[in-house]
Amino acid sequence: MTSFRPLSVRGKTLGNGREPAVCLSLMTADLATLDVDLGSLVALAPDVIEWRVDHFRAVNSENEVFAAASRLRAAAGERPLIFTLRSEVEGGAKTDLEPTAVGPLLIRVAESKSFEFIDVELSWPANLVEAVIEAAHQNDVQVIVSSHHFDGTPSEDEIIGLLARAVEVGADVAKLAVMPDTMTDVIRLLSATERAARTLPVPLITMAMGSLGVVTRVFGGFFGSALTFAASEKSSAPGQLPIETLREILETVRQLEK
Repeated sequence: MTSFRPLSVRGKTLGNGREPAVCLSLMTADLATLDVDLGSLVALAPDVIEWRVDHFRAVNSENEVFAAASRLRAAAGERPLIFTLRSEVEGGAKTDLEPTAVGPLLIRVAESKSFEFIDVELSWPANLVEAVIEAAHQNDVQVIVSSHHFDGTPSEDEIIGLLARAVEVGADVAKLAVMPDTMTDVIRLLSATERAARTLPVPLITMAMGSLGVVTRVFGGFFGSALTFAASEKSSAPGQLPIETLREILETVRQLEK
């Protein structure tokens, strides 16, 4: 299946290197439910865990955020972690965190070295993106520069341009998600991913959301996407398959390749 540039941490490829790595998102609400939620997630053995901090009610309390981060790090062991504070406009939960507090929080996360990846949105102010990326790279943390389009699917050239722009600002991984209205949109996303994977120097993560986009979550690796998001008890975006189902399909494809 391999046609993507794989994600790696400290020289180790994520997943088996032949298929996109599989990520589950932790969307725990508070410290009281964290351990149960973590236990359920880790038991499903994802390749990567993303902490969607925008779902954490105490996101404006650094003490609680880092208490949760410490427990997440211990439970995850060597499994790579992504710290994601998704904005509401790009599909995240509404939070009480002041916009001016986003940068300092992400910089402290980078300095903590508790996460292998930090997600930064391409649409954020350029000075914020620059400051977080600089802090991350100073602390050997990789940055996923992401862009989410819930109102449709950009043109093929626009998709490639957005991924290229992520690279230009310093992304270690470029991510883009779209919402298709037709299968033509899905094909456009896959075609753009394939073109970008041949020309851009970093791993890509792309997907079309919703029921139409399920094919991109399963077969995106054929076109250049290095990671796919699956669902546990909750999904972090529309169209995610349960991790057990996704792995069964990937195993079937693997057997057909033999």
